[in-house]
Amino acid sequence: MKYKTFLWIFILSMISGIIFLIFYLQAIFSVVKYSAYNPEPDPFSIFEKLFTPVVIISFIVMVATSLTYRIMGIVAVAKNKVASGGEKALWIVGFVLLGFITGIAFLALAKGRKLVEQETETSYTT
Repeated sequence: MKYKTFLWIFILSMISGIIFLIFYLQAIFSVVKYSAYNPEPDPFSIFEKLFTPVVIISFIVMVATSLTYRIMGIVAVAKNKVASGGEKALWIVGFVLLGFITGIAFLALAKGRKLVEQETETSYTT
C-alpha cells in the first residue's frame, strides 16, 4: 500500500464527511422550521427535505472511502513484518473501532515506523 493513496482516500473521506454534516444539519434545521409553521407536517415532505441528493451522495462517498481507508490500514498493518503481534492487534482494533483517530495516528506514524511502502523515485537514463 502506498502512503499517498491512503492519504488521498482519508482526505476524501473527511471532505465528504464535512459536506454530509453541513447539508444534513441544514436539512434538519429546514425540517424544524417547516414543522414550526405547519401544525400537521406532511411526512413525505419531511422525508424529501432530509434526504436530498447531496446528502445521499456525500453519505455514500463518506461510507465507501471510510471503509476503504480502514481496510487499507488493516491490510498494511497485517502484512507488515516490522510490527509485533501485539502492535498489529492494537492497530487493527483501532481501525475497526476508532477509524478516524486511528487513521490520523497512522498517517502521522506510518512512514517512521515503516508500516507502509515508501515511494521510490525512478530515474531513467538514456
